[in-house]
Amino acid sequence: MDGSEYDALVDRLADRVIGSLRDEDGRRIDGADDDDALWSAVGAFVPEMEVDVCEAVLDNAAAEPLDDLVEEVAAMRESDENEQLRAEAFTVLLQDVNARVAARDGYQ
Repeated sequence: MDGSEYDALVDRLADRVIGSLRDEDGRRIDGADDDDALWSAVGAFVPEMEVDVCEAVLDNAAAEPLDDLVEEVAAMRESDENEQLRAEAFTVLLQDVNARVAARDGYQ
């Protein structure tokens, strides 16, 4: 995955977040939760996060892993080296998608 492919992934996940927060007319859905939408969209990508994908995410991400969140995410799963890498990649992807949604006023 190169930079443009990573950018497309972030765009695609941001689209999912915004899509779960808005109806077909583009209006905010009452009661839609920003955090749930974000975690759900990025979480759905986790099964595709093999070691090479995680490394590519970390190489191309604008964000840095959040240590506390990495520990929390890794603790939810077996904490081997691959899970640590996946948790780091998940946290940076979560931040990059969040920033992209915010830049598009998707939380408005």
